[in-house]
This record gives sequence, C-alpha cells and structure tokens, in this order.
Amino acid sequence: MHPSAARAYGSYEALVTDLEVETVYVASPHSHHFTHTRLALMANKHVPVKKAFPVNAAQPQVLVNLARERWLFLLEALWTRFFPLTRHVQHLVRESAIGTVQWIVADRNLGRNVEDLYGTEHRLVNPALARGALLDLAVYPLTWVFLFLSPDRPWASVALRVSGSVIKYEGMGVDETVLVVLTSPETKMEGVATDSLRVTTDSRDLDVRIFETKGKIEVLGPAARPDRIKVTVCGSTIEASTVPFPILVGHGLFWEADECAHCLRAKKRESTIMPWADTSLMMNVFDQVREQNEMRYPEEIESVV
Repeated sequence: MHPSAARAYGSYEALVTDLEVETVYVASPHSHHFTHTRLALMANKHVPVKKAFPVNAAQPQVLVNLARERWLFLLEALWTRFFPLTRHVQHLVRESAIGTVQWIVADRNLGRNVEDLYGTEHRLVNPALARGALLDLAVYPLTWVFLFLSPDRPWASVALRVSGSVIKYEGMGVDETVLVVLTSPETKMEGVATDSLRVTTDSRDLDVRIFETKGKIEVLGPAARPDRIKVTVCGSTIEASTVPFPILVGHGLFWEADECAHCLRAKKRESTIMPWADTSLMMNVFDQVREQNEMRYPEEIESVV
C-alpha cells in the first residue's frame, strides 16, 4: 500500500479496514512495515510486504502467528527470489553442474556522493524510517549468499557464524557501508556480502560470484536485478545466458505477483520460494550485525506492541 493512498484516505487503519479487496501490498517505509502489515492482517487481508519485511527478528514471528491464526497469506515480496534467472542459477547449483559450492561473494553498492545527494533529510539516511545500507541494500547480496550456503536444505537448518562491520554516516548514525561474513562450520562454506551507499561497484557490474570445486558462476548486473550469467569450468565458458529485465513492463514485479496469485489459488499461507523461516533468519543476521556494531533504531520502530 503506497503512503499516498493512506494520506488521501485519512489513515492506514481506516483505509485497510474498508478496502473491498482480499490482498493488500504493503510498500510503506521500513519503519512502518510491522504496523501496517499487522493492521492489514487484523482486517483479514492477505499481505505481500515489500522488503525488508520488518526491522528486527522479533517482529516477523508476531506477524506469522497472526497469519496462522487467521489463515491468511503472508509474504516478504523480495523480488530477486522470484526471477527466472535466480531460479536457473539455483537449478545449476542443485544439479552440481560445476561441483560443490565453496565460497560466495556478493555486493550491492550505489556509489553515491552521500553528503551532496542525501544530506540529512533523504529517506535513505533517516534513522526514523529505519533506513541505511543494511535494510535497504544488504538484503540483496545476503539473499545470494543464503541461497548457496545451503542449496539443498532450508536456510534455518544450517548453523551460521555471523561477523559484521559497519561504517556509519557521520551525523546521522545510520549505516552507509556494511560488510557481513557468514560461515557454515557444517558445510565448510563461507559467504561475504557487502553493501554501501557510497562505494561504487566495478564497471563490469559483476555483483555475485559463486565459486565451486570445478568452476564458478558469475551473476552479472546489479545483485537486486541481474540479467546475465556466465558459467565457467576449468577456465572454459560452458554457458553465457542473458535474461532481459522488463523495465517497461511490470518492472520485474510481476513474478512475485504471480507467486502471490498461485499461493492464493492453492489456499497456501506461505510461499515455498520465500518461506517465513527465510525472512526470520535474514532478520536474525541483521540483528546480530546491528548488535555487534551498537546500532539500534528508535524504540517505537523496534517495538512488537
């Protein structure tokens, strides 16, 4: 639900309650996802929620419990998970096309002059909106890391060690650059995710690299919406595929919309492509990174009441 709709109506609560629809898409700022999603669920609406789903690991459980109680569909609408290209890369890894995954490196950087472009007023650096690089950008490289640290098992079944470092935007206290290292002692795999408002990605737009025992998969284009892959085995390219990104038609959001429709038609409460446990684990990692770097959002944003 876009904030302008609520402004025109008077309040989110009034708007959601009176909407003669089954499904409400929550697309307000991160700081309001928990409150607005809960309002929609309380009004018996199915809810896809724009990433990042909530702002901490405690909030998803409240919403999931509410969805269970009312038999409602709930989804973190993280568009990257639903792309055909993403599903194809998952297939390649599951088929062991180039061996066993050893290491994943993924980036999502904007390369902006933060002071000149954002100052202290822009939404991306506003702590009252739970903004900063972590919730805005890190979800994308971490998605690629999670997908291939545990390619054959649910994320939540793999124990992880989390190490995060943060560079803060001076004067605002939000994170402008974040580095997260995830290690799985059980699978012997490691993933590195970086994201930054300030750092510039290299000119090749090579934002995701999956290194395996026989070769590597390079995912080209921004980590949020890549459009090409290159698969290399023993120095030779065995596949170079392009999946044009539909900028003018649905902007790529229709794949997540299709998944919502499929789940609703099948009377499913959660998506198997983006299950609730994956959202919870991602938020748990974010919480650990914030705790390691003494970062908190305002209390009213962190609340589950």
